[in-house]
Amino acid sequence: MSRKISAGFLQKILTKRRKEEEEEPAIKLEEITKVYSHELLSAKPNFRVVETYPVNEPFAWINIVEEIDTGLLYYEVYEISLTEEERRIYNQIYEHLMWELKPSEALRTDSVEVLRRTAARVMRLFQLRFTRTPALSWNKINYYIERDIFGYGVLDPIFRDRHVEDISCNGVGKPVYVWHRRYESLSTNIVFRTEEELDSYLLKLAHKAGKHLSVAYPTLDAILPGGHRLAATFSREVSTGGSTFTIRKFSESPITIADMIKFGTIDPDMAAYLWLAMDYKLTTLILGVTGAGKTSTLNAMATLLRPTYKVVTIEDTPELRLPLENWVQLVSRPSYLGGVGEVTLFHLVKLSLRYRPDVIIVGEIRGEEAYVLFQSIATGHSGLTTLHAESIDAAVKRLTSPPMNIPPSYIPLLNIALLIRRITIRDEKGNLRPARKIVSIWEVKDYEDYIEIARWDPATNTFSIDLAKSIVLEKIMALSGKSRDSLLEELKNRRALLEWLVKTGKTEYKEVATWIQRYYIDPVRTLREGPLYEAYTS
Repeated sequence: MSRKISAGFLQKILTKRRKEEEEEPAIKLEEITKVYSHELLSAKPNFRVVETYPVNEPFAWINIVEEIDTGLLYYEVYEISLTEEERRIYNQIYEHLMWELKPSEALRTDSVEVLRRTAARVMRLFQLRFTRTPALSWNKINYYIERDIFGYGVLDPIFRDRHVEDISCNGVGKPVYVWHRRYESLSTNIVFRTEEELDSYLLKLAHKAGKHLSVAYPTLDAILPGGHRLAATFSREVSTGGSTFTIRKFSESPITIADMIKFGTIDPDMAAYLWLAMDYKLTTLILGVTGAGKTSTLNAMATLLRPTYKVVTIEDTPELRLPLENWVQLVSRPSYLGGVGEVTLFHLVKLSLRYRPDVIIVGEIRGEEAYVLFQSIATGHSGLTTLHAESIDAAVKRLTSPPMNIPPSYIPLLNIALLIRRITIRDEKGNLRPARKIVSIWEVKDYEDYIEIARWDPATNTFSIDLAKSIVLEKIMALSGKSRDSLLEELKNRRALLEWLVKTGKTEYKEVATWIQRYYIDPVRTLREGPLYEAYTS
């Protein structure tokens, strides 16, 4: 039932709320849902904007800002600001919501729909009261209500940025850092100024994850709504600089093969080659060190699989996202009682064989699960996984040594191995910039017998690929009955489609997946509606 809003009624709300706070020592939501303002580096004379893109248009944008003198890059969150009148209305709406909702309800993830319905009703009540307030103002107020109560508050724009992989805070008064897929580690313009502000925000994250965090239990490892991984320390009990946290983001829109081409991680010829390999379920191993981009590459390649394949993914932390309906996602579980109830990757790989998959994808192999995976490949399944190694030789040494213990005779079951590295290159202005490159692609002929068919040249920053001696093409010819010329023409068509996706800006996960699947269904029509149509009309 709606209530008529009046000054006296709102005063009663505030009085009642203050009385509840005195009686209840729970977390105070008003300390964690403030409308923060950020210092804008781009407004200073010694800084320039290198790149800008929206994350919640038109209210929140991200600017990559360069300090002209030093060439250092910064990550700037820009949000549309509230006027004093809008801020006053926002505060009143917030107080009304807090009167109707207990703090524990506002932080529970299972009551989001109740919250949204309540917020929508309260907004309508206030719109009736402040009839002269422009529509734009209500949109701005609604943005901040959504951001602070349903979202992640001051960090919500960063959570929405598909290019950010990690968010970290190292203590009070220190800038929040992000790990950007294109620019790597960047300092942001967001700073928690006081311990109360940071502690309250961290408590909000803990409650969102359904976990407890306090002086008595000052460490936390949890999963946030949406699959984001949170690790945190509370107050000064463990970390001397105050509360800290690191969030490994789960992206709803992961990096695609088109993004990798756009960023220069791979060239279109190599991408078309890998697409053809995924089409025929050829077993592939992705190599690299920590943070090189192995999981992102794994996800991008998995997107190239045929939509008719049945796929089982096995991970420690759910990070993969596939555009397939016939997909089973299995996640390991640690033990909480001295080994009782533990579900390891080894158990899950064995279990996956019962699902009769076409392709088994393991997020990373480190131990005995590798042996089971190779056994499944030997019985006709396709495999796709990652491994910590700096070269194909180092990878094979790891595979054939404890605890993996893969027999050398099993190594030829691998068809393709590729190495991705984090490197530093100079941009067009001569400044050093971080980048990721697939530096080598090998075809595995036999144990200690590998053919490098593609590589990246650091001297010229160019890729080259030579399929003249490709044994993978020979295998595909045997599987498909197609001639080499026919496969080379197929590679040319797939390259054209990928280049067209990059050129037209269709690099988002859903867009790329849609066009890949359309190509599988009807390649001729897809080319006519895509790259061939553009070539004809331009």
